[in-house]
Amino acid sequence: MNNNNGFVGRVRNASVSIINANPQLGAWQIAGTAFAQAPNLTELRDAESGGSNIEFNAQGHSTRIAVPDTEGELTLVGSNVQAPAFTTPSYDKAVPGEPIIISEKPELEQPSSDVASSSDQAHHNHHHHHHHFHLREKHQQLRQRRRSLYERHKGDAKEKWGPTILNGLRAFWKFFTTPAGFLITLYCLNIVAWGAMLFFLLLKAAPAMNHPSADSDSSARKIWLEIDSQILNALFCVTGFGLAPWRFRDLYLFIRAVYWKHVPSMQKLSEQNKGWFRPPAWAIDDAEKSSDTDINTVPVRSATFTGEKAPPTALWKLGFTIWMMVLNTFLQVVLSYFMWSYNRIDRPSWATGCFIGLGCGTGLLAGLVSWWEGRKVKKIEGPAVKVVSTTV
Repeated sequence: MNNNNGFVGRVRNASVSIINANPQLGAWQIAGTAFAQAPNLTELRDAESGGSNIEFNAQGHSTRIAVPDTEGELTLVGSNVQAPAFTTPSYDKAVPGEPIIISEKPELEQPSSDVASSSDQAHHNHHHHHHHFHLREKHQQLRQRRRSLYERHKGDAKEKWGPTILNGLRAFWKFFTTPAGFLITLYCLNIVAWGAMLFFLLLKAAPAMNHPSADSDSSARKIWLEIDSQILNALFCVTGFGLAPWRFRDLYLFIRAVYWKHVPSMQKLSEQNKGWFRPPAWAIDDAEKSSDTDINTVPVRSATFTGEKAPPTALWKLGFTIWMMVLNTFLQVVLSYFMWSYNRIDRPSWATGCFIGLGCGTGLLAGLVSWWEGRKVKKIEGPAVKVVSTTV
C-alpha cells in the first residue's frame, strides 16, 4: 500500500510539475518570439555590448550575461568597463556614500503612561514609513542618475563586415544549441520542406510523377500527395495536441485574470509570455501592495538592458493569441478526423487543403502578434539580462 501511494504520489507530482511548466503555445509563436528577440545588425556590429558577447537562454531569446559586485551593481561579462553599469534598487539598505536625513523625534509631553505609550507607537510607525519612503526616493534618484547597461557598454567603433558575419554565425550556433533553438530549427525545416513539396505537387511541377496521368489515383503524384499530407498532419498534431493542456490552462487563467482581476493568474500569464507581453498596471500595483504588507519585502522591478520598461501590452492581444491557439487545436481535431477516417480515394478533395490552411492561419496569426509585440518590447528594453553569481 505504501509502495502504491509512493508511486501515485510521484506520478501526481510529475503531472503537476508538467502542467506548471511554461512552454510556448505553438510553433509559430515560438518562432515569432525568437525572431523578435534575435540580435539585429547593430548588436552584431557592436563589439562591446554585442558581437561575440551575445548569448541565448533556454527559450532561444537573445541575452546578455551580467555579474553583480559586492554592492549588487551589474556589469556585463567580458566588458572592459570596470565601473558598474546598473544598480537594482534595494530599498531596505542605505545608499552607499550618501547620508540618509532622518527627522529628529520630537519630544512630547506625557500626561499619562497610557497616552504616552500610544503616542510613541504612532510616532514610531510614522517615523518608520517616513524613513522607508526616504530610502525609496533616494534609490529612485540614484537610479535615474546612473547610466544603463546599454549606455555604459555601448562601443564607439563598429565591427567591419567580416567580423560581423562571424558574429552572426556564432550567434546562430549558440541559438541552435539551445533546447528551443534546436527544436525550432528542426520543426521549421520539416514544415518548410514538406510544405514546399506539397505546394509543387499541387502545381503539377513534376511531370515524371504524372503517369499514367496527373489525376490518376495510381500515379506517383497522388501517392506522394497523400504521404506529404499525412506527414504535415503529424507535425501539426505535435503542437496541436501536445500543447493542448497548456493552451486550455492559459485560457482558464486569462478568463480569471480579465474578468475577475485575479493577480496570480495574470502573473503566471506574464511569466509565460514574458518575451513579448507586459502586464497591466493593476496587476503590478496589486502585487506590490501585497508584498508591502511585510516591511522587509519591497517589490523591485527587474533591471533591463536599456534601463527602460516597456508599457503594458493590450490585453486583447494576449487573449487573441490564446484563442487562436485553442482554435488551432479544434481545427487540428477536424483535420485529423478527415485524414484518419478516410482513405486517399474517398476523402473529400477540399478537406485537406482547407483545414491545413486554417490550422496554419490561426497559428501564424498568433505568431505574428507575438513577433510584433516582442519586437516593440525589445526595442524599448533591449535584450534580456541574465545575472549570474561570481562565486564558485
